[in-house]
Parts: sequence; structure tokens; C-alpha cells
Amino acid sequence: MEHDHYSGGCQCGAVRFRVRGRLDAASICHCRMCQKAFGAYYAALVSTRGAQLLWTCGALKHFPSSNLVRRGFCADCGTPLTY
Repeated sequence: MEHDHYSGGCQCGAVRFRVRGRLDAASICHCRMCQKAFGAYYAALVSTRGAQLLWTCGALKHFPSSNLVRRGFCADCGTPLTY
């Protein structure tokens, strides 16, 4: 069964999102930047490109982890949410 509606958010609930459409390119990244951002050996990532992403509650705080990448996270609990 294929799903085309997903929802999620940060650990404290201050930031919430909904995705409508197909998720793509699921991957695990072991690079040092992802290890630092997630506080773990790897980061589980999925692309929402081609899907509709709607932020339903709160707003992300961003920081540049390199000259190419801006990472989004919850300012209240620190949960990483976007890359």
C-alpha cells in the first residue's frame, strides 16, 4: 500500500509539517556534518522534491552548516528537520 500523506514534527511539538505526495530518495548519510547536526553516527534523510510540503505549526530556525547547505531545526528543542 502506497501512502501519499505524511505528517511529523519536532520532539516538543512546536514545529509541525504535513507532506502530500510521493516521498523520494530515502538515504542514510554518514558525513561528518550530518553526524554533528544529528548527534548520531548517521542521519536518515528523505527528499520531498516533487511533493507538497506545508509547515502547519511554528517556524524553523536555520543555520548554514557549509557554504552550500542551510539546515533547519526547532529553536525550542533542537530537533533537526531540514537539510
